[in-house]
Amino acid sequence: MTDAPSPLVRALIAHPVLAAPGYPPPDHAPTGPAELFTAWLLDALAAGLPDAQVLTLATVDAEGRPDARVLVLRDVELPTAAWHFWTDPGSPKARQLAAHPATALTAYWPAHGRQVRLRGPVRPSPACPTPAPDLHCYALHPDQAEFWQAAPDRHHLRRRHTRTPTGWTDTGWTDTRLPG
Repeated sequence: MTDAPSPLVRALIAHPVLAAPGYPPPDHAPTGPAELFTAWLLDALAAGLPDAQVLTLATVDAEGRPDARVLVLRDVELPTAAWHFWTDPGSPKARQLAAHPATALTAYWPAHGRQVRLRGPVRPSPACPTPAPDLHCYALHPDQAEFWQAAPDRHHLRRRHTRTPTGWTDTGWTDTRLPG
């Protein structure tokens, strides 16, 4: 005997996912990850998407358990490809970053069908200005960046970048049709 799906499961199944008739094309996108991210963020801000500059930062705690929270992006430094944010140096986030600087940062703009995943170390960035002395600036220096562009036909596009000693490698846009 099979139990019927709960009301939540039925609602989730019935709710459309990536249902827009179309999304902005990734054509003519800048090839560097900091430049492409900045272009996508500026698109989201110009379109009036709410909280376009709010991202999710994932860290690990002292026991190695994952932890995630949203934060406000403060800058993207193009020459070094560094993503800046502020935090209290005594916060759990800052303590986790000091103990385990490897992080992941994710941006998602549903109305544009775009997601960006960044992975790499976070370091204090003392040259970055903050509005108050009790805030410190930190910078993610990703060694991997992945850009994802939704498509109504589920032929989603991905573009992956990997930092090397001499710059970035780039897969270009690849079709990654998802099942279903």
